[in-house]
Amino acid sequence: MALLALAEGAVLIAVLTRSSWQRQAADTPVVRGREIAQRMGCFGCHGPGGERPIPNPGAKNGDVPRWGGGMWMMFNDEPEDVLAWIRDGRPTGHQPEEGALLAMPAYGDRLSEEELADVTSYVLAVSRYGWPEDPDVAQGREVAERFGCFGCHGPEGRGLVANPGSFKGYIPPWDGPDYPDLVRSDEELRQWVRDGITERFRSNPAARTILETQAIEMPAYGELITDDEIDALGAYVEWVRANPR
Repeated sequence: MALLALAEGAVLIAVLTRSSWQRQAADTPVVRGREIAQRMGCFGCHGPGGERPIPNPGAKNGDVPRWGGGMWMMFNDEPEDVLAWIRDGRPTGHQPEEGALLAMPAYGDRLSEEELADVTSYVLAVSRYGWPEDPDVAQGREVAERFGCFGCHGPEGRGLVANPGSFKGYIPPWDGPDYPDLVRSDEELRQWVRDGITERFRSNPAARTILETQAIEMPAYGELITDDEIDALGAYVEWVRANPR
């Protein structure tokens, strides 16, 4: 009975610890903004993640604007315009589109200033606003886009995607506190990308077991990616960590 009680206690501690980790990882503007957007019904019109909008009969482009890609530049001149769309329904001086059936609602009376800022951060991350001036960083973002990294690591690599069976219950975001523990050097980044695991984790039986049994595994890109592309990806990750939303 004592052993059973100890085992049950260990399981409870593990569950509570994982819950605490998840709360900490979710406490960022981008992740909070996604949750608020979900709660406010934004994805009903703009589509999942703001990337698959629904049709808008009578609108010039035929549908509700998507948040990603070049559509952002058609409706906004600066980040403050995104905030104005969310808070007021449109930026100052921007007239409603004639003939469009669906109009952008104003959430200023429904969200606090912090919540409005969080949703704005999420939209900016999804739209990848703010192109890095460093060519290596810009190339790294293009590499991450081309290889599908944002699908698992979240917009701009800022999380948070659940991963059942993983140590902390989510795929580590690049700007989170987990990253330095997982990637201690450029060589370890290279191992993660090429092999899907580092030598340090492969030699640890417990860590290797978790990585091999979690629902979503880190893919091994092998020779599909070049050394220069991995270096650029590393430069982009550092840019993300140095430039929080």
